[in-house]
Amino acid sequence: MSHLNERVAELVLGELAEQEMADAHRHLAQCSVCREQVEQFQTTYAMLKTSPDTEPPRRILFEFEKPRAAAWIWRWLAPMAASAAVAAAVVSFTPRPQQPAQVIERVVQQQASAPQAQPVDYQKIIDDLRAEIKQRDAVQTRDMQQVRGDVAALNYYQRAVERETWELAKNATKAGE
Repeated sequence: MSHLNERVAELVLGELAEQEMADAHRHLAQCSVCREQVEQFQTTYAMLKTSPDTEPPRRILFEFEKPRAAAWIWRWLAPMAASAAVAAAVVSFTPRPQQPAQVIERVVQQQASAPQAQPVDYQKIIDDLRAEIKQRDAVQTRDMQQVRGDVAALNYYQRAVERETWELAKNATKAGE
């Protein structure tokens, strides 16, 4: 009979057939290497039988208990972050026309040029302010439409790159098969 190797546990636990058990005992009488393996296994088995069963600490997470992160989140997180950064850069670096504060200059000029007590036409001032606010709103609306167009274009380009990437990956897997 050759060495016991993988059959040591079956021998110690008495799971071998009668003929195999007899052959194994004859082999043990002649082979010191296998005798030593059987003794080591018997010692380990006896220690394990006498040791108390304890639960592992709950701070340990076994592989099957770990929460599974959605893989698609990580696949799309970087492109979405890049798109957000580009959109923020476009919004931040788009030049905006700077208009001087004409309202304040008019009010200061009126007060400086009129040392005498004159009636103030508040309605005219309010109308001028409303007209200026409408003008600024129109400029801001135009700027916002331009930014929306830029963001839409970037979104289109990103989707085109994503489609192209998927096609390349699909072709690469077909080529690998």
